[in-house]
Amino acid sequence: MKNLRISLSLLLLFLLLITSCDTDDNNTLNPLIETGLIGEWEINGRGINNISSLEALCCETLSFLDDDNKRDLNGLYIFDEHGIITNGSFTINLDENTINYTTENSDTSTLKFTINNSVLEVWYFDNSNRNWTTYVKQN
Repeated sequence: MKNLRISLSLLLLFLLLITSCDTDDNNTLNPLIETGLIGEWEINGRGINNISSLEALCCETLSFLDDDNKRDLNGLYIFDEHGIITNGSFTINLDENTINYTTENSDTSTLKFTINNSVLEVWYFDNSNRNWTTYVKQN
């Protein structure tokens, strides 16, 4: 009887330890990564309304990085245009499909976006003109 009591006590202690252990929830999906935005993007098109610009497109990349909070839609960005670097933070609003950028100087801008087949398109309206830029995701 004494052995049964000890065995039950040890089993109960073992079950309590298992259920009380803190776990790192590694299976939780990171919503920012799920958007497909994280990574480096290189420019491949620009225009106004349905007219593509004739400018030579080169040397412009946009990189999106995750921040320390893996459960939100906030991150960091680096915009490199011909070696001129602008960086800051961004927030994605999935209800409106927008990216809200905040530079290191606290300047903000909001762009609409879509991602299809590793092509990111961002745009904004200037009066009735739709100004758009497309980027291709780099590996």
